[in-house]
Amino acid sequence: MVGDDLYEYAKTVQSREDFIKFVEYLNEDYRQQQAQWENRSLGEFLGGLSSFANDMAGYYKNMGETVDVDVVSWRLVAEMLLAATVYGS
Repeated sequence: MVGDDLYEYAKTVQSREDFIKFVEYLNEDYRQQQAQWENRSLGEFLGGLSSFANDMAGYYKNMGETVDVDVVSWRLVAEMLLAATVYGS
């Protein structure tokens, strides 16, 4: 699973097992499509992760979703990692 399917899968992550699969899929996406990732280096990825964590309340509000960003779920962690692939730092 790579590309846009990964975004849809991230929304379904509910358990540790789902999250493990998500990370495996994310790693596969990187191997197959790393040129399409905006944040390819570890430093860029971590910067994107930090920026998204800082901005995610606004992101979910803009998407019309009610997400308590102070309560971490497996889905939220998966979406944070996915956002870190492209989110500007």
